Amino acid sequence: MFFLACALLAAAPILRGGNRQMALAGLLALSAALLALLLGSLSFDRLFGRPPAAGERRKSPRGNVWFAVALGVLGTSPLWLGVLYLTPVSVHTWAGLAGRGALYLGALAAAGGAAPEQLALSLNPQATITALLSAIPAVATLFAALYLPRPLVEKCLLVLLAAAGCQMLLAVLQFWMGSGSVLYFGMYNPSGFVGSFANRNHLADFLVMLMPVWFYWFAQSVSARGSQHGELRFGGAGAWWLFLGFALLVVTLATLSRGALLSAALVLTASTLLLGVKLKSRLSKKQRIVLGVAAGLFALLALLGVGTERVGQRLDTATLEADAQTRQNFTAATLEGARTFWPWGSGAGTYESVFPRFQASDSLKYVEYAHNDYAQLLMEFGLPGVLLALLVAGLVLAQLVQLVRAYRAAGRLSGELALRAWCGLGAAALLLHSTVEFNMHIPALAMTAAFLLGVYLRPVRIQRARH
Repeated sequence: MFFLACALLAAAPILRGGNRQMALAGLLALSAALLALLLGSLSFDRLFGRPPAAGERRKSPRGNVWFAVALGVLGTSPLWLGVLYLTPVSVHTWAGLAGRGALYLGALAAAGGAAPEQLALSLNPQATITALLSAIPAVATLFAALYLPRPLVEKCLLVLLAAAGCQMLLAVLQFWMGSGSVLYFGMYNPSGFVGSFANRNHLADFLVMLMPVWFYWFAQSVSARGSQHGELRFGGAGAWWLFLGFALLVVTLATLSRGALLSAALVLTASTLLLGVKLKSRLSKKQRIVLGVAAGLFALLALLGVGTERVGQRLDTATLEADAQTRQNFTAATLEGARTFWPWGSGAGTYESVFPRFQASDSLKYVEYAHNDYAQLLMEFGLPGVLLALLVAGLVLAQLVQLVRAYRAAGRLSGELALRAWCGLGAAALLLHSTVEFNMHIPALAMTAAFLLGVYLRPVRIQRARH
C-alpha cells in the first residue's frame, strides 16, 4: 500500500493537467490496486482481529459511527453519482427536468434527429464517466492517508517534498533556457515558471500546499535537537531544510500567480504561528520574537530575490480589476447555469459542453473551466454537490474540535497533532485558491490535497497531561 501510494503521489505531478485518457488509465490501475489492498487489509482486520501496529488503530477512524458513514459516503461518491447521472430515464421524464425540456429536444428535432426513448440525467454522459473516474485516484490517496501508519505517512510526505524539489528545479531550468526550451515539452506559448504543469497557477498551488508540510519537518528537525528549555540547535539537516523552505518561497513568488500568492500569505502566517506554538516550550520570549523577525526577513529576502517590481506589476490594481472582472463574468454565467439546472445539475464533467449556452454573446473565449471550482460544482452537481460539500465541511469542523480538545488536554502541540494541523493547512491552501482557479480538476493537485486532507482527518487520541 505504501509503495502504491508513493507511486500515485509521485506520478501525478508529471501529468500536464486535465483528464487525459492514457494518463488517467495509468492512475486508475494504481488506484484500483491500492483500494483493493486497503479493502483487503480492513476486511482481514475485522475478520481475524489483527492487533494494531506501532500504536495505530486499525478500526474505523475515531470509532464514531457518523464519521465512518460520512467517509463511506464520500469515498463511494464516484459510484453513486455515476448511478444517479448515468442511469437512463424515459425521455418524457428527462424533458420535465430543470434546464432540459424543449430546448435540447427542439434543437434535435430542428437538426432532423429523432428523440431516443431514454436519456441519462447527464447532458454529456461520456464526459461524466471520465470526470467520475478521475476522482478515484483522489479517493485512493485519501484513504491511504487515513489507514497507513504514521511513519509511512511521513515518508509519503517526503515523497511529495521531493516531487516539489524536482518541479522547482525544472521550473528554474525552463526560465533559464527561455521560451524555446525543450523542457516545456511542446507547450503552446510557454513562458516563466510552470514545471510539468499546464500553467504557473497550478505549479504555484502545488508548492503552496506543501509549505505547511515543510514547517512540520522543520519543526521536527529542530525539536529533535533541542533537549532543554531555550536550547535549540541547527545542524546540517536544519540548514538543508532552511534552503528548501527558501526555495519553495522564491519559486512560488517567481510564478507570479496572484491567487497562489494570496493563499501562500495566509497559509504561511498560520504555519508560522503554529510553529511558535509547537516550539514555545523550548523558546524564551526573546527567542519567539527573534523567530518572528527571522520569518519576516525570510519572506523579504525571497521577495527581493524575485524582484519587487515584477511582483508589484502582477498585483497592480488595474490588472487585478480587469482579471477579476473576467472571472466574475464567468462565475455569474456559471451560477446562472446552476439556477437553470437546479436541483440536479447538468452532470459531472459537462461544464465545457454546456457553458456556451450561458456565455455572454460578446465573449470570444473558449471556456473549459469556470475558474471557480465551487460555482462549477454547483452547476454540474446541483443539490448532490451541495450535500457533498457540507459533508466535507462537517468532517473538517469535527476534526478541528477534536484537535483543539486534544491540544488543551495535553497542554502542548505534540508531533501527532502538529502533523494533522499542518497537513490541514496544506489542504486549505487548495480550497482557498480554488475560488479563482480550477485546481480541483488537475489530478496532481486534487490527489495531493486529498492526501493532506486524509492526514488531517486521521483519528486523534485525547491524552491528559501528566503533572
